[in-house]
Amino acid sequence: MPSLEISKKDLEQLVGKKFKTKDELEETLQYAKTELDSLEGDLIKCSPSDTNRPDLYSTEGIARELKSRLGISPGIPKYAVKKGNVKVTVEKTVEKTLPFFVGAVVRNVKVTEDMLIQLIQLQEKVTTTFGRRRREAAIGIYDFDKMKPPFFFRGYKDNEIEFVPLEYKVPMRPSEILLEHPKGKEFAHLLAGIERYPIIIDSANQVASMPPIINSQATGKVTEKTKNLFVEVTGHKLETIQTALNVMLMALADRGGIIESIEIEYPKSPTYKQQKIISPQFDTGSMTVPKKLVNEITGISLDEKKTVTLFQRSGFDVKNTKDAFIVMYPKYRQDILHAVDIIEDLLISIGYNNIELSPLKLAVLGSESKTGRELDDVRDACIGMGLQEILTFNLTSIEKQTRLIGIEKDEFVQIANPVSQNSEIFRKQLYPELLEFLAKNKHAQYPQKIFEVGKTVSIDPSKETGCRETDKIAIVIASTTTNFTDIKSHANALAKYSNQKISFVETEHPTLESGKAAAVQIGNRKGILGELSKTVSLQFGLKTPVTILEVEL
Repeated sequence: MPSLEISKKDLEQLVGKKFKTKDELEETLQYAKTELDSLEGDLIKCSPSDTNRPDLYSTEGIARELKSRLGISPGIPKYAVKKGNVKVTVEKTVEKTLPFFVGAVVRNVKVTEDMLIQLIQLQEKVTTTFGRRRREAAIGIYDFDKMKPPFFFRGYKDNEIEFVPLEYKVPMRPSEILLEHPKGKEFAHLLAGIERYPIIIDSANQVASMPPIINSQATGKVTEKTKNLFVEVTGHKLETIQTALNVMLMALADRGGIIESIEIEYPKSPTYKQQKIISPQFDTGSMTVPKKLVNEITGISLDEKKTVTLFQRSGFDVKNTKDAFIVMYPKYRQDILHAVDIIEDLLISIGYNNIELSPLKLAVLGSESKTGRELDDVRDACIGMGLQEILTFNLTSIEKQTRLIGIEKDEFVQIANPVSQNSEIFRKQLYPELLEFLAKNKHAQYPQKIFEVGKTVSIDPSKETGCRETDKIAIVIASTTTNFTDIKSHANALAKYSNQKISFVETEHPTLESGKAAAVQIGNRKGILGELSKTVSLQFGLKTPVTILEVEL
């Protein structure tokens, strides 16, 4: 959760309203999902609580949200974009390193001390949180008047380019910047092992920056004398960097800046869906919100006119139809995934403190669910067989769920902005995680007999969420004596414990040894069992024979 420092006078000027007391300020900031940490004189210290709302990471963003919530400027914020004449060419030499680039020119910027503080703070907060410490989005801001269009984004070998990095006086090669410059040391890992360094350069061969590391001293220093800015964002996903760019541009436009578009030309490659795009793009999305759902979730009887007003105060445009509201929202609101998210914003506009509490009308007793009892019974059965329970993470890597277990390709429920490759998808099978557990415990005494009861997630378009959760049991045994018959006996014991019929059919499976694998069905639940193949054993560094059973519960 980012922590911001903003000027109270600056916030009041941008909102068009004075906050007479600390309590009034604290209560009003809640409309922007922001907590007031302290107020000392003119200095406000506050913390936006929604990490999916980078548009709230500045005075301008908070003011924009409050103007909408207070009815001063309801609906989707509108930003005019004048057609510019700047062109940027993205070359194929950056495709594997940092493939995507967006940007814009902002003219007639009135750079004040407050504005400059907020601009630097917003840039830092967006790249650190939303941009995953520059891994997903790196932002560059330049004095446009010191640059000569057209611009180029291309890769250079270390001995082909040098420039003076920001706050330095001597030119340096890219590798020297990564070794000696403070920002180079901090973010060197983002360019580790590459052959060509990504460079933004103008038509006069003047380097603007080496993203995502550092700007050049020649163009990257913004002062109170700067009148026109060039803003760019680079990263690995076009949608992500477009959001980051829009957040920066909106803040500048809110202070009177005039946004001009640029034309970006990408190389011909499957990486790029379009060869030419105009940037920026303030697109909108739409979502149908059934009126019945609004009433069910809020529990409040709202007339339709009042509901439309509340949606508008949430920063949305809305059409009222017979059975639903068609709600339009700005695309930079990446926190909106479901109609429930829209309704949450409606409740914020009402004000949680303004909602009357209703007394509980039913007396209920808490008890363990039927599914929970059944899963505990399976655990008891496994412990009775001398197995040891372990718990692994639901999030895992694609490599572990495919290549390491002999599967070439598969579809997974993926995380949009994973923190690391080890948490990029939801697991679809349990046993790869148990195999990794064995690989990390080769020093422990054998035999090793482990099991896990846990959830797996797979894609299912028929579900409202587009995915399906399934409880599974996985048993993995590492022992010099384990074999197909051994793991089959464990499957029989599970079936007997649950009083269900069991059947086996010989099958081929990429993880299991050919001729020593079977499809198993316990009741109507399906799974696989068999001896781990030698190829997969080598992938995990296992030398002791291993058998596997995994079945749905």
